Amino acid sequence: MVEPILEQAYGYCFILALGFIFAVLMIVITKGLEKFNGEIQDSEHFSTASRNIKTGLIASAVVSSWTWPGTLLTSSAMTGKFGLYGGFVYGSAFTIQITFFAVLALEIKRKAPGAHTILEIIKVRFGKYSHWVAMFYGLGTNVIIAAMLLLGGCQAIAATTGMNVVAAALLLPVGVWGYTVTGGLKSTFISDWIHSVMIYAIISTMLYVTYCSSDRIGSIDKMYDLLTEAAVTHPSSGYEGSWLTWHNKSAMFSCWNIATGGFATVFTDPSYTTKAISSKPKSAMIGYFLGGICWMIIPLALSAASALSSVALMNEPDFPTYPDTLSITLTNEGMPMIYGMFMVLGKSGAAAAICMVWLAATSATSAELIGFSSVVTYDIYRTYFKPEATGKELIRVSHTCVSIFAILMGAVAVGFNYAGITVSWIITFIGIILGPGVFAFTLALFWKKMTPLSMTVGPPIATIVAIIGWCVSAKTFYGSVDKDTLGDDYSCAVGNFVGLFGSVILIVAITYIKPMEHDYDFSTMAQQFTPGDDATVEEAEEMKALSGEDSITLGRWSFWGTIISFVIFFILCIIFPIPMYCANYISSRAFFRGWIVVMMIWLMCAALFITFYPIWESRDMIYRFIQIMSGKKEAPHPELLSAQATNTSAEEVNIESEIKK
Repeated sequence: MVEPILEQAYGYCFILALGFIFAVLMIVITKGLEKFNGEIQDSEHFSTASRNIKTGLIASAVVSSWTWPGTLLTSSAMTGKFGLYGGFVYGSAFTIQITFFAVLALEIKRKAPGAHTILEIIKVRFGKYSHWVAMFYGLGTNVIIAAMLLLGGCQAIAATTGMNVVAAALLLPVGVWGYTVTGGLKSTFISDWIHSVMIYAIISTMLYVTYCSSDRIGSIDKMYDLLTEAAVTHPSSGYEGSWLTWHNKSAMFSCWNIATGGFATVFTDPSYTTKAISSKPKSAMIGYFLGGICWMIIPLALSAASALSSVALMNEPDFPTYPDTLSITLTNEGMPMIYGMFMVLGKSGAAAAICMVWLAATSATSAELIGFSSVVTYDIYRTYFKPEATGKELIRVSHTCVSIFAILMGAVAVGFNYAGITVSWIITFIGIILGPGVFAFTLALFWKKMTPLSMTVGPPIATIVAIIGWCVSAKTFYGSVDKDTLGDDYSCAVGNFVGLFGSVILIVAITYIKPMEHDYDFSTMAQQFTPGDDATVEEAEEMKALSGEDSITLGRWSFWGTIISFVIFFILCIIFPIPMYCANYISSRAFFRGWIVVMMIWLMCAALFITFYPIWESRDMIYRFIQIMSGKKEAPHPELLSAQATNTSAEEVNIESEIKK
């Protein structure tokens, strides 16, 4: 039994004290924007942030939402098992989902600018039965990811501080609930930015101290020497036991498992489409592309600094597990990150690691809360229970859903913990069950021939076949079907590939076996979504169909975005790693120097962009905000869209407001 590095007080301090302070800060900011910037907390603003979020905040939201506790812990765990190659595997495998989703985000804004969720789009195009299928994949992803976020964060906090994991799981969502229920999606964007800035600051400190000023390491060459020695005393599972090798069969399988399974965690997660819906049309794709590039350096840099330090310094007497090496259980829980930061920065490093885990868990949790509440509010309540619901009723349902889901995901996380399930296991499992929804959602926006029958029948059959293949392969390759064998490489690979690609095969086959009489006309989709009766005129305008010229322009962007996404995929997953794998390449000293220097530059550029570009984009709003606060300018008073209730148009509301003035 390894003793916790920090006292329990650290765990309770982060979860309760810091959570309370951050919640109060976000509530104050939200109220300030409401009072001085005229941001009315109506139903549209709560769920979609009025659909006017710019590129910088979209990029920072992508970074924050994709920086799960699993990003920090699992990337470091893979480096702690496979060496330098492990961090690259994690970073590249999870970057391609973001870049591909950038194109889907653009199509949502192009074809359905008035949608509140992607499930609404499925309902409009295919009808209620397909909508029910889509809700299974959307809400299923939502629940599992939210629980996984809490599970990873709470297990790391408990292992480091000795805090009770159940207490951590039930208390951590409280602060997030406070500012999410008050400020809605806009507060999530602001918290995402703050969290991203803090995480970049901590990782930058760790990377530069490790390779520039640490007493234990302090240079790239010293790290290289220590890793070379470690290959003899405690070798990796890779080629010749090297921690610098690019040839590791298990890591390669993990890469493809993560890449295929990870698509479900983005494409079928309502929180990601909610962010796309909240953006300005041209900001959707650019924000996701830039966010993906800025995100990739986080697992690369953090694992290269913390996990490699853990490997290099494992023989030191003050290493937490000395004289034993790090067990596979502790490695899978992500402890190489925490132990590496402890060895380089001391107790403050371990505290900084826990702070990052807390930031990652709370920020992504906020996005999941909004995603869940949007689905229940618009896809269940307004669709099936009360289509004529007022804006106030929609807000009330949203608040209730946020509260219920905050409790629910804590309970699910506790269940996962007692079942012995880890974050790494869930990452491989989720693609098998929910991966068939990826192509279903994608083709719904891109393929006009797709039929309601293929949407309703194809994905569920693919899920069933994937589960069968998963279990059969576990029995075939490992001799039994249990939690451990189901989480092994070969069984996960079979399940993930069958789930992801079986779905598209079935959808295409069913579509051509029983086609529709006429292809779907995407130009009619934008007219099917209506704002709440408490929306402003500006919000209603953002929901209207794009002009022909704008739609054509975004269509060109979509084409080039698809090309760029495939180029990034081939570079990260084939062109760069495969030749090095086949050559049994072990990083030379010169290569390792270049690798670390590139990461230092990349990390600094990403940190500067995410920190300052959102501020630059919002400079006019910030200046106006200051003028209003100082009394030099009057606070805006947005016109409410009472037109929906009085059967007048948004244009007439504008005319009436001008007459009143």
